[in-house]
Amino acid sequence: MSGEKELQKAYESILGQHFEQAVEWFHKAIEQDPDNPDYHYKLSITYARSGRIDEALAHARKAASLAPDGAEYGIQVRTLEAKQLIATAERLIAEGPAGDALATTYLRQALALDPLEEGAYVLLASTLYRMEEYTSAMAALKELLELSPNHRTASALLEQIKSSFAVYLEERT
Repeated sequence: MSGEKELQKAYESILGQHFEQAVEWFHKAIEQDPDNPDYHYKLSITYARSGRIDEALAHARKAASLAPDGAEYGIQVRTLEAKQLIATAERLIAEGPAGDALATTYLRQALALDPLEEGAYVLLASTLYRMEEYTSAMAALKELLELSPNHRTASALLEQIKSSFAVYLEERT
């Protein structure tokens, strides 16, 4: 039993926008062939698209453990770990300034795992700005702008921080 029929049903479910049904079919495919890393990987992607990051990460890790040489599986693990760290940082930031320092640590870890996660740069810069760490905030935005030169939010926030930093320096003299 290979699980190919179940995999096809999962794809059909996805095309029909029936993501929960697709999850069920992926699980059935895994039941047929539990050591197939691709099935776990595809289930991980489906879970991630549904915002179920913990479940997505569990299956991405399973795929990576079944096929350690599969680069795409390792990338999926790092991407999902970064998303978890970002979500934790967002919760800390929402609680108020007391969690900002820890949130920036999580955001930096997330960016080390997934340096293309643009939202993490903006969130990091915003948090550093709130902490009045102007040069670090500007550095984060400049790094993002190197990756994505037309990122409007980053450009606008960078200008705002530069202006605030100039006022801050003026007040100190």
